[in-house]
Amino acid sequence: MKKIFLILAAGVAVTLTSCLKDAEVTAYVTPESKNEIASEDPGKIFDAAVAGIYNNIHYSWGGQQSHNYFGQKGFDYLTSLMGNDMVMTGRYNMSLYHHILDYWQENYNPTYFRWSENYQHIADANNILKSISADETKPEVLKYKALAQATRGYAYLHLAYLFQLPYYMGAEGTAWGMNTKYSGSNADAPGVVLIKEDTEGDQPRSTVGEIYALIVSDLTEAYDFFEANGMLYTASHTDFDGLVVANYLMRTHMIMHNWTEAEKYAKVIVDTAPLGSAADLLQGFSDINLKNVIFGCDVTADNSGVYASFFSQMDMFGQGYANLGVARVAHNYLTAAIADNDIRLDWFFTRRNFAKLCTEFGGQPKALAFYDQSCKFIGAGRSVVYGNWHLGDEIFLRSEEAHFCLAEIYAHQKQYTKAIEVLENIMKIRQADYKYAGQQNVAELVSEINLQKRIEFWGEGIEYLDNRRLNIPVDRTAEGTNHISWAQGVWTQDMPNFLYQIPLDEIDANTMIGPEDQN
Repeated sequence: MKKIFLILAAGVAVTLTSCLKDAEVTAYVTPESKNEIASEDPGKIFDAAVAGIYNNIHYSWGGQQSHNYFGQKGFDYLTSLMGNDMVMTGRYNMSLYHHILDYWQENYNPTYFRWSENYQHIADANNILKSISADETKPEVLKYKALAQATRGYAYLHLAYLFQLPYYMGAEGTAWGMNTKYSGSNADAPGVVLIKEDTEGDQPRSTVGEIYALIVSDLTEAYDFFEANGMLYTASHTDFDGLVVANYLMRTHMIMHNWTEAEKYAKVIVDTAPLGSAADLLQGFSDINLKNVIFGCDVTADNSGVYASFFSQMDMFGQGYANLGVARVAHNYLTAAIADNDIRLDWFFTRRNFAKLCTEFGGQPKALAFYDQSCKFIGAGRSVVYGNWHLGDEIFLRSEEAHFCLAEIYAHQKQYTKAIEVLENIMKIRQADYKYAGQQNVAELVSEINLQKRIEFWGEGIEYLDNRRLNIPVDRTAEGTNHISWAQGVWTQDMPNFLYQIPLDEIDANTMIGPEDQN
């Protein structure tokens, strides 16, 4: 289904009280007639709501103006600051506390924004689901049901990333092992609040297991519909289609150690979507027409966030924050691990390729202040550089993630030959002579896959997800690190810094949650 990003649903702002009460419903007809209209002319009743959902995935401020919060790519960029691999070179006000992992408390902006943003998605999805009869059979109506389920599963997965423990924290046999504090399943631990289309009144926190059960149920039903109705991989990369849902199912099952199911959905993507070429990987990650894009937003002058945008934060050649002193720098230990003939080295100004990149970009960029500064993300594209930076498309998902995940899934299953084959196949596009040189065991193989995946997805938010899932600590204390002294330290995944508290306004407004229920 085509996403219409330019049509905004009226009044998507949220004034946070409780997650059930605060989400504003937009442009719906009376309950008495909407089921009938939905069945006879579903576009009339659902298209505006769908447009609002998609717009908020791209660009959601949670009811307040902040240049740090702009939907999915805001999540990607801010969580990248919370790991090992992105270095903050100055005390930038808008992202300092994310970087030092001290912005998780109940009265701070991140807890408010991420909670309200995702519960708005859930409210919009629930209103679509309420408008579709249980006995509906028309595919043209059921596609809206599948879209709503996909949206709700997506939103609960993103809430689960931040506001509750992972289903498992760590994996047996890896270099990091299972977390000693959370050594088994966290299914019975407190999760977020579960709100479905038939929920009435305030609700208590559900368990981690209950939230993941809903995520799996919603996403699986949506995927099954898309696959059965020719919507597995649609022509437009802006479509929330079957491959998008498969990607989130892959992530979910990996968190739950459901390796067989994770393999199934990873292989769907690997077998269906093409990999990016070397040229695609060096484009600047700003064109959703790249063949490796699975899900993204076509940014135009009408829907661009300008300064409140990913390229404002990440494009050193634009006129946003990244050009105004907010350098985005990679950890020197990470760039040191990139081979000289790996094309991904040219995503960063290092001592090894400095002269080459300066020649390519027509001289030293004025924003360049540090070695290992990133030139990976360029809003106007690498061939233009100093162009319309604020019109760069947003890439939410790309096919390469499934390849790295499939290699890791095989490693956990001790299918080492398959794991190495998948890893080497994807790496040869990046480094023609790449060969896995480690031992064939879970610890070494998963460590190598994780390293190459960290390089691959630097700045795209995935390091944070894998650190949580695999129990990888944030350790910025290595000798010779380019992490600034005030940002150095060691944070283990069982520390509270990674577990957002429920927003204070939700605690105050929801009669079923009290201070004793707080993270």
